[in-house]
Amino acid sequence: MKEEAVQFGEGKALVGIVSSVPHVSGNKPAVLLLNPGIVHRAGPGRIYVKIARALAARGFTVLRFDFSGIGDSAVRLDNRRFEEISVDETRAAMSFLHATRGCDCFILMGGCSGAAVALETAGLDRRAIGVIAINFPARTDEEEAEGHGNNSHYYWNFALRSLQSWRKLLTGQSDYRKIGGAVAQSAKRKFFGRKQEFVSDRRFQARLQDLTARQVHLTFICSKGDPLLADLRLAGGKDFKQQCAQGRVACEIISGTDHTFSSLSDQESLVEAVLRHASAAASTPTLQVQTQRRTSRPAGSLSSHDREGFVTG
Repeated sequence: MKEEAVQFGEGKALVGIVSSVPHVSGNKPAVLLLNPGIVHRAGPGRIYVKIARALAARGFTVLRFDFSGIGDSAVRLDNRRFEEISVDETRAAMSFLHATRGCDCFILMGGCSGAAVALETAGLDRRAIGVIAINFPARTDEEEAEGHGNNSHYYWNFALRSLQSWRKLLTGQSDYRKIGGAVAQSAKRKFFGRKQEFVSDRRFQARLQDLTARQVHLTFICSKGDPLLADLRLAGGKDFKQQCAQGRVACEIISGTDHTFSSLSDQESLVEAVLRHASAAASTPTLQVQTQRRTSRPAGSLSSHDREGFVTG
């Protein structure tokens, strides 16, 4: 395997690493790994390094690079918004691989905000034939705060099991208004099936319709315990549920993992899922919708898992 440091973009201000295996047929799409938030191109726990090398071993050309102002890439001096800049820089990465490696089509991949950039870029550039979005943030932080989603997730999944949280509640140290709002919102969703729709929900649904109409391979990989999974279901609505049922969108839920896939076992599960979906995007238009169950296995091995149908809840 060959790994090469590269510079590209305007003034060669962007820095990345290309992973590939020499003398491999170039008929597979190239893969771009996009920064998850402000984390540099190695990814949290160096997971992007592991993903890039695993994909390269399967014959993909992989570029993981830093957006401007992150990692080794230079800081921009203009005042353009990150949402615009990141899309432009992703497209510049595509053009770079086309010019230097002869790559004509691409799978865009990223975690969290990198997933959002991948989906946005795919909507604007037809060279993108696939998207693998890891823990996709379907709603903005402001919208989620308004819906009390993260608060509800914390109270139901963590605080109820914490002796310290109960001690704070019983001694008057808790924020009762915050707890009340979160519990009321959660109860409304659970018992009445209602949800607050945001502008970003309609935009997300329209983006899904556009990309599936173009037969772009869409894959969402989610941590089961991450509140972003609930946001994805709510933002996608009936359209997302129907697209999953029809196999037009793939959604894989990995149980027992956190947002950044921090343990070796978590990383192993994520790498396996990425390899499977990247291969599917490269070879066939048929997508699988599935839930992955964790099984015990030695760290470092990539074994198959029992799977069951994706339930949107």
